[in-house]
Amino acid sequence: MPQNISAKGAVRKVGPADLVVGLICADRDGNRIRIDHVDAHQLSYHFLNDELRVQEGIQERSIQQFLAEGWSMATAGAL
Repeated sequence: MPQNISAKGAVRKVGPADLVVGLICADRDGNRIRIDHVDAHQLSYHFLNDELRVQEGIQERSIQQFLAEGWSMATAGAL
């Protein structure tokens, strides 16, 4: 878990240090994903439905592409 999480919580853009297996994040349209695999150059993820169950097949992106898409995450206390 990143060390710069505020006590109040907030929603912020996902950064390289946040990329861990199991992270759930969303785009600006509310589409949610769960990261399934991360290595030095790429990651894979699944889109999730409203019940946070896997909705679609696996997606793969380079880490650079993924970060450029602007995914956001909730920090502690924001839920």
